[in-house]
Amino acid sequence: MSPSLTAASLSERLAGVGLARHIRFYAELGSTNDEAFDLARQGAPEGTVVVADRQTRGRGRMQRVWVSPPGRNLYLSLVLRPDIAPEQAPQLSIVAGVAAAEALWGLCPGVTLKWPNDVLAGGRKLCGILAEMRAAAGRLDFVILGIGVNVNLLREECPPEIAGIATSLREETGGALSRAEVAAVLLRSLETAYRIYCREGFSPLRARWLERTDMAGKPVRVVAGTDVYEGRMAGLDDAGALLLEEKTGGIRAVMAGDASLVKG
Repeated sequence: MSPSLTAASLSERLAGVGLARHIRFYAELGSTNDEAFDLARQGAPEGTVVVADRQTRGRGRMQRVWVSPPGRNLYLSLVLRPDIAPEQAPQLSIVAGVAAAEALWGLCPGVTLKWPNDVLAGGRKLCGILAEMRAAAGRLDFVILGIGVNVNLLREECPPEIAGIATSLREETGGALSRAEVAAVLLRSLETAYRIYCREGFSPLRARWLERTDMAGKPVRVVAGTDVYEGRMAGLDDAGALLLEEKTGGIRAVMAGDASLVKG
């Protein structure tokens, strides 16, 4: 078991991090994203971070359950208020993926990115990101970035449905880690990536995402609801959509779905 995660341990390690100026820590929440969304609707400023020791209704992309036991992992959500158009908001999922992969590489070298923003270690899911936004009258109000990192979860503690596809920093490195320290490394990396994005736009972060993925140039299958698309991954477009070069030679942009490498 890692050292206890507390408001004090987070505040100590996150001092000076602009994207963590306002830390809200809870022993238990339904969902950090839901709490951060409510706080943002009430006017919480950019840099408000919601962290929970346990979630009872944690979720990932496509409404999947995110297993959230106490004392093991890191569950946090961040309020952002970038000056961008609503249609640009999906770019922030890519930005967050880059930041998470670069942060976790220092703790677990060899991690890779799976589109759109999963961080994998040894082909298993180590970190997931869920971005949600609110816009009105054509203007973006805020974006909530929810990030879950499996820090000290042991494989035998996983439900059977995810035991074969999930991993943790502890499983990969062999030792328990401080969740507060992981939060600090992650949020510092995210602040750096976000400042670059705000200053220079999406292009440099897209390039860094492509450097961290093992999908580039390989056959990929994307399941998007009842639709299935296949092709060679040809990059990301300006919105962060996956570009697939299909057998016909055409390029298809896929905005959402589950992507995986085609084996064999």
